[in-house]
Amino acid sequence: MATKIVIEPLFEADFKECSYGFRPKRSMHQALDRIRKDTRNKGWWVVDADICSYFDTINHEKLIKLVEMRISDRRIIKLIRQWLKSGVIYKGEFEESEIGAPQGGVISPLLSNIYLNYLDTKWELHYKHLGKLVRFADDFVVVCRTKKDAHHSLNAVKSILYRLELQIHPEKTKLVSIWDGTEGFDFLGFHHRFKKSETAKGRTFKEMHQVPSKKAMGKMRENIRKVFASRSTLLLDIKDMVKTLNPKIIGMRNYYGLKNAEKQLNKIDWYIIKKFTVWYNCKKKIKRHYSGLSNVRKTIYEQGLQRLAV
Repeated sequence: MATKIVIEPLFEADFKECSYGFRPKRSMHQALDRIRKDTRNKGWWVVDADICSYFDTINHEKLIKLVEMRISDRRIIKLIRQWLKSGVIYKGEFEESEIGAPQGGVISPLLSNIYLNYLDTKWELHYKHLGKLVRFADDFVVVCRTKKDAHHSLNAVKSILYRLELQIHPEKTKLVSIWDGTEGFDFLGFHHRFKKSETAKGRTFKEMHQVPSKKAMGKMRENIRKVFASRSTLLLDIKDMVKTLNPKIIGMRNYYGLKNAEKQLNKIDWYIIKKFTVWYNCKKKIKRHYSGLSNVRKTIYEQGLQRLAV
């Protein structure tokens, strides 16, 4: 952390506007807002790209060279090199890391941004006329106006990543036509798709809807399910369970609670009610799992349970 605090401002001066991941005063919501604006400005084609095993395939020497462009202190360079080659112990034997960056380390997000800043820089210098690049760590999309621009963008990205010894995942990378609303794409836990909306005066217009993706919905349900998974929770009362759940609900609401996400968030609220009802009936040894659901629903909200859809 001490090293990150010292060197991060040096690289922040070089990082581009298209990068939003793990940077001071930058967030996922800003990246999502950027996509809304770019697609509204005739961005009808999207390059939805995925890098194969990004953290596992970072070339150490190329990363060190990129670090050395800003840092001349050999002690810092040596320290970063040692972190990169720290290795792992597998079945009692030490294996040195020849490629890749350790995931979960405090400095790893900064190192990943330094490595992919090469992509951002080359894009801004040579390819920005093709489309708008929006990157969050190793996840990125390119918003383009035409299918031709999208094809050229994909080829440009492949060419730049090849120089970094990275590869695009052939099955998870695709070109998406979003102008008519028949197709969409997933990015940062949201599914993005153009849909019709209506003004207060009844006029219809198209806008980009960003709702929790199927994968995100599954993660939210799993997050809730884990709270009720242990039978030891049957020893708690409703008030304690509400206190346990509320921070999770508030966290999910803060991230997923965008303008058009109410329908999906209502489904998670309903899932919570059902899990609470099953838990309550098990606690009271009532055989029918969903018996008294409406009463349980009323009770938990009286006890202060938060909602995702507000």
